[in-house]
Amino acid sequence: MVHLFFNPKTIAIIGATADPRKFGNAVTVNLLENENLQSEIFPINPKSDTILGLRSYPTVLDVEKNIDLAIVLVPSKVVPSVIDQCIEKQVNRIIIISAGFGEINEDGKRIEKEIAKKSKDVGIKIIGPNCVGIQNIDISMNASFVLTPIKGNVSMVTQSGSFGAACLYEMWWQGLGFSKFANLGNMIDVNLTDLLEYFIEDENTKVACIYLENVVDGRNFYNKLKQLTLKKPTVVLKGGRTAAGMKSASSHTGSIATDYKTLRAAVNQAGATLCENLMDYIAAIKAFSFLPLPSNKKIAFFTNSGGSAVLFSDHLEEFGLELVEFKEEFKEIIDPHLIPLVKKVNPLDMIAGATGEHFYHITKAMLENPEIGIVVPCAVIPTFLEMTQDEHYKAVIKAWNESGRKKPILPIFLSGNLLEPTKKIAEKEKAPLFLSPREAAFAAKVLVDRMMLIQK
Repeated sequence: MVHLFFNPKTIAIIGATADPRKFGNAVTVNLLENENLQSEIFPINPKSDTILGLRSYPTVLDVEKNIDLAIVLVPSKVVPSVIDQCIEKQVNRIIIISAGFGEINEDGKRIEKEIAKKSKDVGIKIIGPNCVGIQNIDISMNASFVLTPIKGNVSMVTQSGSFGAACLYEMWWQGLGFSKFANLGNMIDVNLTDLLEYFIEDENTKVACIYLENVVDGRNFYNKLKQLTLKKPTVVLKGGRTAAGMKSASSHTGSIATDYKTLRAAVNQAGATLCENLMDYIAAIKAFSFLPLPSNKKIAFFTNSGGSAVLFSDHLEEFGLELVEFKEEFKEIIDPHLIPLVKKVNPLDMIAGATGEHFYHITKAMLENPEIGIVVPCAVIPTFLEMTQDEHYKAVIKAWNESGRKKPILPIFLSGNLLEPTKKIAEKEKAPLFLSPREAAFAAKVLVDRMMLIQK
């Protein structure tokens, strides 16, 4: 059912325009900017003969070909008549980006019901209204008014368009790529459960993530979430955890937010990863997107910053995890690669003089130790002793690459603008980069949780 939204051969943009101050222009530009898109585009605007070099049509009825997907960007008062035209044209799927419906008032909810009923009667499915659109980066399709991300293995469905875009941009900044992106808006037809069902079967979706405020048909949602989670890592961020948040969510999409305690119980029982803030959400997605699962939950940490070791240990204990104790044989292996002042304990504080070469050998030794399930290298970017700002990260990734990337590593590198050279390497290598001890500790937790779920 949802497949046709993401793989249309023909797309009509109803409300397309050359005016860059309007959403109809943003969507049109996004669809046309990638030459690899195979879908044929038909701008619809009765006031224009051509738009951005393409012939424009007065209505969708004037297009000679069948239309797989219609994207509606006209004022809300015009939408019902446009839907009637789409029904007459026998359009397969419709995305209503236009706002001004159930999220505004009761009259808007009435119009939504009328649109949903007449579309359902003829078998047309609708996403929206009040949404930013969808993306299928696998086929270079950006049918939304937000920026096109890099290609990757993460698929996201979100009930908030602008917040979904914020997640997309943050993930992009951290080198995470997308396969699919969908904002469902007011969900008068297609809902979260429909997208979960699609993600289960979609081969390019390796990690699924959800931002939700309310759930339609809770039992069906739970069943699909459980099926998805058993097959692929699934990360959930819930908006509306508090009374104030639920009130805000209700005014946002015109629906009543789902009780957080009920949702939390369902998500946990389904085996998905539930997050309570954006940074945890990104950390979990990053861990699942870049890393294999550990073979055990024993963690080894090394750093050039003792304070970072203390903070990481605190967070690890908060998440119910602990560091492995080094055996004498392992201490003998790492001893030649440590400065004499260093105590050979976990966490391993290699002190500020540790070079990239030191980091390479310690990373390699930990990766080769079968008793260690997760390796956590941590460095404050050096500005001294003629060390380069990226040598430690290069060393860590070199050792990881040589090991075949069979074991998860959680590199923590600190911080600010000094990270830019390291960040570029992470993007080029398609490797993880964590920005704080807490973020890495949370990533370790979700990897261990997933490992234990799979092993049940």
